[in-house]
Amino acid sequence: MSFVALGFVIFSALMHASYNFFYKRSKLKIIYLWSMFAFSIIIMTIYSFFHSNVVFVDLNIKTLFLAALAGIFFTLYQIYTGKAYAMAEGDLSVVYPLSITAPLYIPFLAYFLIGERISTTTFIGILFALLGTYLLQLNVPLSQLKFKKIDLKKQHIRYAAFAGFIYSFGAIVDKVGVGKHSFFVYTYWVVVFMFVYMSLNILKNPILRKNFFYCIINSTNMVFVGGLFLTLSFLSYRYAMQLTCVSATAGARQISSLFGVLMGIFILKEPYGSLRFFATLLVVFGVILIKIG
Repeated sequence: MSFVALGFVIFSALMHASYNFFYKRSKLKIIYLWSMFAFSIIIMTIYSFFHSNVVFVDLNIKTLFLAALAGIFFTLYQIYTGKAYAMAEGDLSVVYPLSITAPLYIPFLAYFLIGERISTTTFIGILFALLGTYLLQLNVPLSQLKFKKIDLKKQHIRYAAFAGFIYSFGAIVDKVGVGKHSFFVYTYWVVVFMFVYMSLNILKNPILRKNFFYCIINSTNMVFVGGLFLTLSFLSYRYAMQLTCVSATAGARQISSLFGVLMGIFILKEPYGSLRFFATLLVVFGVILIKIG
C-alpha cells in the first residue's frame, strides 16, 4: 500500500469516526442516518453540476448495477447490525466483534472472485488491527479482560455474524465498481441507492414514518456537518480502494475505531485505561504491517 493510499484510508477513517460520533448522539438514529445521506446526495449533486454533470454524463449500466448491488449489501449490514444490537441483552462484547469481521472474509473473497492477492504480512496486519479494534470498545482493566463464548443458537449472534459476512460482499462490489477512474460516479450512486433503500425501510415503519424530517428540522446543523463528514468518508475510502487492493483498504480502515475512542476521551472525557492503550498499540502495529505488506 502506498503512502498516498494509506493517507486517504486514514482520512476516511477519521471522517467515518466523526459522522459516527454525531450519529451515536442523535435521538432518532435511523432518521438521522437517512438525513445525512440526503444531505450527502445534495453535496455531490452540486459538485457534479459544476463539473459537467459527471454523475450522469459518465454513467453506464455496469456502474449503476454495481452501485445498486453494493447498496443492498451495505443496507443489509446496517439493518442486521441494528437488529443484533437491539437484541443483544448484555452480549455487546460478542455482537460488536462479529459485526466487524468483514476484513477477515474479504481477502478470501477477493482472491476467488477478482483474483486479488495479498501478502502474509498484510493479512497478519489485518488480524492485529481487528483485534485492537475489538479491544478498544471494552472499557475494563486489562487484568479483567475475558472473551465470551460465541453461541450461534442466539438470534442476535447470528444477525451480527451475518452482518459482518454480508458487508464483505459489498466491499468486493465496491472494488469492481470504482474501477480505474470512476470512483466519484460510482460512490454517488451507491449513496443514492442506499438512501432509496433506507427510505423504503422507514416508510414501512409507522413510527419512523411520522418523524421522517425530524432531524432535518430539529438538528439541521448536525445533519449538515454529519452529511459532509459522511460524504468525505465515502469518497476518500473508495478513492483509496481505486489505488490499492480492497483487503488492505478494509483492514487499515479499522483505525476509525481508534479515532472514535480518542473523540470519546477528549470530547466526552471517557476513561482511557491500560486495555485501551494496549489496543491502540495493536491497531497502529496492524496498520504498519498492512502498509509494509
